Amino acid sequence: MMAGPAIDRISYQAVDGAWLEARLAPASEYGTRAFAALRAFAPGEEAHAAACAQRIARVAASVEASRLDAARDVVRRAPDAAGALAQAAMGETLADVQFLELLRCFDAMIALDVLLECAADAEPCANGAVHQVVAALDPGRSGAFGFYLSDAFDLRLDERRKALTGSQARVDAARGRAAAAICARLGREDISGNAFIVMRADVPSGGLPAGVRVVREAATYLVCELDADEATLDAIERRDGELANVAEAEERVRERLSAAVRERAAALDAAMQAFGALDVLVAQTRFVQSYRCVVPEYVARAAIAFSGGRHLPTAEALERDGRAFTPLDLELDGVAVLTGPNMGGKSVALRTCGFIALCAAYGIPVPAQHARVGLFDDVAWLGIGGGDERGSLLSSFATEVVRLRELLDRGAQRRLLLVDEFARTTTPHEGKALLVAVIERLRERGVCGIVATHLGGIAGATGATHLAVRGLRGIPHRPAAADLHAALAALADSMDYTIAQVNGPGEERSDAIALAALLGLDEALIAAASAAFSQP
Repeated sequence: MMAGPAIDRISYQAVDGAWLEARLAPASEYGTRAFAALRAFAPGEEAHAAACAQRIARVAASVEASRLDAARDVVRRAPDAAGALAQAAMGETLADVQFLELLRCFDAMIALDVLLECAADAEPCANGAVHQVVAALDPGRSGAFGFYLSDAFDLRLDERRKALTGSQARVDAARGRAAAAICARLGREDISGNAFIVMRADVPSGGLPAGVRVVREAATYLVCELDADEATLDAIERRDGELANVAEAEERVRERLSAAVRERAAALDAAMQAFGALDVLVAQTRFVQSYRCVVPEYVARAAIAFSGGRHLPTAEALERDGRAFTPLDLELDGVAVLTGPNMGGKSVALRTCGFIALCAAYGIPVPAQHARVGLFDDVAWLGIGGGDERGSLLSSFATEVVRLRELLDRGAQRRLLLVDEFARTTTPHEGKALLVAVIERLRERGVCGIVATHLGGIAGATGATHLAVRGLRGIPHRPAAADLHAALAALADSMDYTIAQVNGPGEERSDAIALAALLGLDEALIAAASAAFSQP
């Protein structure tokens, strides 16, 4: 669903688009097809994107989570009857199992409509054609998950099945009479089953009676079967004729039911598409409820701003580890430079921007307290975390340069560019020069972007907005033992992850030495590094 014109595969991976897609995935095959057809809204479609997000929010506000979960269960159990409908539309006669698929699918539609009857803006998917076909198939219900061509479908079917039952009784009677006669000749009480054993010692002196056929011989016994006599053969022939009559009557019922489906195929297909769309809506609504998302304000320019923004994959990972995500406030209108300490959350801030922009692009309420978002032709990531496989052939710097060239060549009118530590692997002097030139080019093109870097003086050299992670509030105490989990917990307790705008010259911190100490480097080495750092 997600990777497409609005975001390429590398950027999709960097902002955890797959996580978002998994959380929005519908439960049925119908929903999966509808989900696959979704596309990002393009610049100029802000009103449509807003209407989509507002609809999801209204449903989320009007339907309880328990009802949505029940709706998910209903659509998950619905069989995929699209193939049966297509066959009926082409004039084929459906089999009983296909009537069952249709009946269960339409039952699920009706049940879903009942569950969502209180939902704002959720139109029913079970249209008149669905109810008509359900009424036509209803006499064939057999338990919760069965279908049978019952006599109620056609009086002739009832008559012919009764005739078949009578003819089968005559076959059984003729066989019984023949078996009784053989038993009398063999001096035995009965013959059970089609095959029976006659001990060689019990074979009459004149041999086995007529009508008995040997099918296998052993040293002490014979395995025999009865041959049908004239009366039995006649009864079988009449029975087979009645069986053909029943099959013919059943086929006429199937043809009539298939015609009822075929005549309404277009309306039934529309109902299936509406069923899939509701499945997608239920998944989106449940996502919005679970993660407390809000409808963003859509603006007709390349900009993004939010308060209380969250990168949900990171927040979920922290929660599993017993820690909390610090919501972010950030405003981008043009290109900004983001500085801050190591492990201060600069990359997460970039991912939060991309994640919120991706949600907004698909008309989905975003994880924030408030947001203002533009629609972009292109949401792109450059730098750490892009996962570009060309890194195995090129150096990391060369890979970044090739990626930058590709991004600049795209010529998107509205772009959100997220740059994480570009040129970090070359010399600081050259890296700064390149980054200054890149920012100037981006500003010339009206790109909205955020550039995270450890290189000093970038914001001042370009005149770009300078944002900074506040960083460590104090040097955290080093754990007594080399416990990485305890060290990270201490870091989280001491780090202020909020982002503030820097007005005028500001100290660009990395806190690298303090972090190295916290993560277990020996004290002598840390002391030597601190002494070297303090020298001019």
